[in-house]
Amino acid sequence: MLNLAGPAYDFGPVLFAVLQECEHQRRALEPERAGKRLHEIARAKLDEVQQSYVESGGDAGYWQDLEREVFDTALPQYAPAAIEQTRLERTSYGVWRGGDPLARGAMGLGGLGLGTLVVALPLHPFLEDPFALLLAAAGFLYPEIKRWITDHRHSRFLNRLIAQAEAYQKDRRLHYVSHARFDEALRTLAKDAAGEEGAGVRRPYAAPAGDAEGLGATAAERGGSRKHKTSA
Repeated sequence: MLNLAGPAYDFGPVLFAVLQECEHQRRALEPERAGKRLHEIARAKLDEVQQSYVESGGDAGYWQDLEREVFDTALPQYAPAAIEQTRLERTSYGVWRGGDPLARGAMGLGGLGLGTLVVALPLHPFLEDPFALLLAAAGFLYPEIKRWITDHRHSRFLNRLIAQAEAYQKDRRLHYVSHARFDEALRTLAKDAAGEEGAGVRRPYAAPAGDAEGLGATAAERGGSRKHKTSA
């Protein structure tokens, strides 16, 4: 599991890009076809990333490991959670009457009545009257509270999938790569570099500061030598 193309192609960033694309499109998917379509969306996004990965000189073996992580580990966990999240969003998170003004008013009055009853009980002498108002506000804002909790739980689930992929790659990093696999990856990079040179692809060269100073001094010496010959 050796990534020689750069940190942008680690498991975490690539899985983040795939899940981001799936999240963007999942709300428009029908439940009966959502699982298949999410797999197609993930495949299309991964193929798009792979083109850039190949151009960066990435190793084919590493990409196979990355695909297994996406399609065999992350996606089977993500798809059911995404379908359930979409269902909750379309049904107003299961809130009564979709959280319309009438429902909010009823829940607010219910919270106020419950708070007043609790404050009046002698079992809780430490509770003050504002507690009833707090329950009334919570009842009125219950649709937003439930939506925030549900969305936050889904976001944490997505972050956990990405963190698990990053941890898995880290655990199996360089010290678990065989010498043969490492040498094969280096040979692939060498062949790619040789192919670029054979095709006439020239990479920019930035001379070190010392070399630049040396070149400048040589030019100055040549100029001085020419002046000396002219004067002579």
